[in-house]
Amino acid sequence: MNPSVKPGRVELLDAWRASAVIVMVFWHLCWDLTMYGTLPARVMFEQPMLGIRYYIICSFVLLSGISCRFSRSNARRGLQTLLCAAAVTLVMYIIGDPVWFGVLHLLGCCMLLYAWLGKYFEKLPDLPAALGCTALFLILHRICYGTYVTVPWLWMFGLRTREFYSSDYYPLFPWLFLFLTGAALGGRIRASDGAWKKVRLPAPLGWAGRHALLIYMLHQPALMGILYLVYRRFP
Repeated sequence: MNPSVKPGRVELLDAWRASAVIVMVFWHLCWDLTMYGTLPARVMFEQPMLGIRYYIICSFVLLSGISCRFSRSNARRGLQTLLCAAAVTLVMYIIGDPVWFGVLHLLGCCMLLYAWLGKYFEKLPDLPAALGCTALFLILHRICYGTYVTVPWLWMFGLRTREFYSSDYYPLFPWLFLFLTGAALGGRIRASDGAWKKVRLPAPLGWAGRHALLIYMLHQPALMGILYLVYRRFP
């Protein structure tokens, strides 16, 4: 048994999170390579990269929702995530590529909402709640991403003007409902008692799963620094 693992932690969920982290680093490496002209920009907006991007974001949102059923303080997690989101917004604004409501903003707000209202959501049967929230996510995804409004400042809720721009954009609607799908599944996972919950991971994989936020914050500066040195040496 890995002595660094907290009792009751489901390491297969850490494995899922670690896989999303690894794929995220690969996706951003490819994105950075387009900035240097090594890869054509269109690659990032075609398959398989579009599918990879959705795997990353859906994994993080679902896993964050699942984790809410195990967390001792969703309010603390939410505030910590929003502080990191504010740092991302500040840095990206200085760079000139603003992020007004990216994945960290989304997850932080979802955690805080769950901290306040989760006790009511948990009264619903887990499986019907998961199916209902998934249906709402799919319906609203189609509506929100195909609709523009003339009223500004509603972009947090998935209603944006044509002039709105955010290089990373995942609004509360529809993504809150995918988060709640994860929360409902988390209830089923917490209540289950299978041998799969006792699976242990190799230490590096488990560490990546447990420290996804740290990796998220540091991987892009690290990639950009490495690529800068490489391209400076081999222009």
